Amino acid sequence: MKKFRRTQVWLLFCMTIAGCSSMDQGNVPITDQQNTAKTKLESQMKEAAQTKQTYHAMDNAALLQKLMEQSKAQREPFNSPAYRELKERKDIDSKALAAIVKDNTNAAGLLPLLLLRKLDSKSYLGLPAELRAKILTGALQGSKNFNVWGLPNFYLEDASRAMVEAGKSATPALKGILTDTRPAPVFGSQEYMVYQQYKYRVCDYALFFLEQIAGKQDFRMPISPAERDVAIKQMAQ
Repeated sequence: MKKFRRTQVWLLFCMTIAGCSSMDQGNVPITDQQNTAKTKLESQMKEAAQTKQTYHAMDNAALLQKLMEQSKAQREPFNSPAYRELKERKDIDSKALAAIVKDNTNAAGLLPLLLLRKLDSKSYLGLPAELRAKILTGALQGSKNFNVWGLPNFYLEDASRAMVEAGKSATPALKGILTDTRPAPVFGSQEYMVYQQYKYRVCDYALFFLEQIAGKQDFRMPISPAERDVAIKQMAQ
């Protein structure tokens, strides 16, 4: 299964516009609902373009400040205008970015950490694994929506890959999260359908990461929470 959200909005937009256009050409009246949807989508696209232009005009220092604000607000990389702009730039000072990560050793450091991983893998891997693990496990514990991690069994986001890369340094904290049975919801229509099927919990993400760190690359998350509880109990021992 591919990432859903990156095509979903575009497909909806194209289908709506195409539908409205065809009705215009055929002199078929556009319903109020279709007209409202078209107007809303056009407004969203205009706003997105303006946001992109605004962030593109910022210098690196201003963008890094915005990045920290959006990281503290738990924005996902794909929902952070600062992250999206910075990852395309070729003149980001890796040392300065690493310093920001070192100054934010909790969940607030997630976006800077992921950005460093994206731009300079050598500098990223040069950070102590314990530091990376602390930021990542803190972010996992504090997550309200889990799109930043992806969906086990279907696709993983960069944060999940970074968690596995942290290796055994993340194990103690992840084992502590195995008792956290809070729901781990995601947004997005298709993602939410998968969530409804699996009823993911925070502890399930911890289990998945621990299995991956243990080298079980073929581990598949059971659909039944009861089956996952058996695996969690074994992992916690």
